[in-house]
Amino acid sequence: MNQEKIGKFIKTERKKKNLTQEELASILEVTDKAVSKWENGRCLPDVSLFTKLCKALDITVNELLNGEKLNKDNYQEKTEEITINLMKKIKKNKKRYIKITIIMIVLFFLITLLINVIPYFELAVPYDNRIMKCHIDNDELVFEVAGLSVINEYYVLIESEKEDVYFFTTKIYLSNKQRSHFEAWDSMAKLIDGKNLSFGYYHKLDIDKAKKVKVYHTDTSLDQIKNANKKELEEIIKKSNLMCEREEL
Repeated sequence: MNQEKIGKFIKTERKKKNLTQEELASILEVTDKAVSKWENGRCLPDVSLFTKLCKALDITVNELLNGEKLNKDNYQEKTEEITINLMKKIKKNKKRYIKITIIMIVLFFLITLLINVIPYFELAVPYDNRIMKCHIDNDELVFEVAGLSVINEYYVLIESEKEDVYFFTTKIYLSNKQRSHFEAWDSMAKLIDGKNLSFGYYHKLDIDKAKKVKVYHTDTSLDQIKNANKKELEEIIKKSNLMCEREEL
């Protein structure tokens, strides 16, 4: 359908009926601005107005959609042409609808991800000896963290014949960081620095009495540590913080 052609046709037929835009608008119960838009080819009348508009202008719906008067010779041909054009438009709109639906599904998935997953995304917490402590008592290793269970701690053990090396890393959920003192990490450290406060969270591990033990805090991925060779492990140790150790008994 040619909007511009249809608009000119509406204008021509309106004038034949000696109707102003305001008068036609009143008959159709729309604004004169709407009629002006149709006649300028900026948009088409709503489908719900077709019958009423055609009655007011004394034309058929087929003539309206073709934008011209039809005679018996070309009426069938124009009807088929309009039908084909409408089918094409429906098909095009269907593709657009499918595209919009896919976009909406993707947006819904992303919003769900933001609400349910992102808050539990873990951020690395750097080592601070005012916050994190460790000590070794005979066959027990104790790793302590101030702040109860706000911080999550993970570790990996690298064993050798004479020495066990523990690597601890500390993380905090994004949701916890946003509503805890750890949002200002140094402020929390200063709050307890030099004060005789009991640590709120600790992790106890049984250790081999017969071996040397070293405990490091690291920012390196624990999976990377597990798969590291001897040389790579030495480099990781250089970048890690020694928290406590025990010589062989």
